[in-house]
Amino acid sequence: MNDVNTFVMEAWYDDPLLMIPGPSELHPRVREVLAGRFYPHYGHEWKELYEKVEDVAKKIFQTKNEIIVMPGPGCLGLELGVLSVADRGEKVVAVVNGFFGERFAEIAKLCGLNLVKVEAGPGMVVPPSKLEETLDDNPDAKALISVQNESATGTLNPVKDYVMLAKKRGLFTVIDSVSAYGGVDIDVDGWGIDICVGYANKCLGSIPGALPVSISSEVWERVERGLVKPNSFMTNLAVWSWYRKNWGGMGHPYPTTVNTFAYLAFKVAAEAALSEGLMKRYERHRTIAMATREAVKAMGLELTVHEDAHASPTITAIDLPSGARNKLQDILKTMLTKHRIMIGGGLGSTAGRAIRIGHMGITADPRYVVPTLTSLTITLREAGVEVEKVGTVIDAFYSAI
Repeated sequence: MNDVNTFVMEAWYDDPLLMIPGPSELHPRVREVLAGRFYPHYGHEWKELYEKVEDVAKKIFQTKNEIIVMPGPGCLGLELGVLSVADRGEKVVAVVNGFFGERFAEIAKLCGLNLVKVEAGPGMVVPPSKLEETLDDNPDAKALISVQNESATGTLNPVKDYVMLAKKRGLFTVIDSVSAYGGVDIDVDGWGIDICVGYANKCLGSIPGALPVSISSEVWERVERGLVKPNSFMTNLAVWSWYRKNWGGMGHPYPTTVNTFAYLAFKVAAEAALSEGLMKRYERHRTIAMATREAVKAMGLELTVHEDAHASPTITAIDLPSGARNKLQDILKTMLTKHRIMIGGGLGSTAGRAIRIGHMGITADPRYVVPTLTSLTITLREAGVEVEKVGTVIDAFYSAI
């Protein structure tokens, strides 16, 4: 077993391998950008580069909608989304089945919206039929908000069905695709999503600081007509619209300075995803996720997600046995310090009871997942958790592939 430990540590040298739900390991092309030229965030040369950023973002969203790229975290895009579809006091229905769904709902509430939550327990999804009942009971709702990939529990929500139900009733839709963008299919135009928030440093393997947001023409029109009036600056689409129209010609279609390294890193990471082929890429993530779940089952452990049909292609959440939960932090620490592999703990309802493995972007590959599963099995056994031997676990992984 010592030989296995030595192999794992030597394979990844001194830098810990990031097998967390984000940030993910950087794509090699991103590292090249970070060692390259620094561009000012405006000017004719930058304008051409920035337009390519928007173009690749559109292709991953599968949309012809207008795109903005915000220089901030995912929450900023979600706040812009809710403020663009409803005014203070108006009703919004939120799908909540985990920490990030709850956070999205909290953002809407803090923005002054009248919130109606439709909920499911950890590792479960809200059935479309339950959402339909809620929408029928709230005919005055203006919008529906939902997370696509609930990374706290490793659960993939059926947002295509949710959006269809909302659009039939004339509601706007805002979708958080942060932990899915570039790793899970999202068809903005085909599904009819009004606002969709992507991300750079999860499935794409880039760095934070370039946040792609797709916005439908209906939402832009609503903003232009003054039908929503956000009391904000960075999350006010009317502000963005002004800068796009008045400063876009000089390569500055945003209301603030942006980190050009982040934008260029996003561009090359997105180009790499498109070069691989989106459908091929999504299948790779599904396959690795399925094999990882089979390996976890072979350990003798339970998954947080209740049904494989709703399992995330980018994150696997594992429920520790009740007797081992007091050792969770020690397990995470051992994985990092001894094996140089970083995995995550639970969040919200799964805090203190679950561990989470991210397999996204370049890490959705046996070369990364196998050392992770090997080290985790060893760590759990050393911590006194009853799990199967390494050979059984890895055999299950490869048999599934």
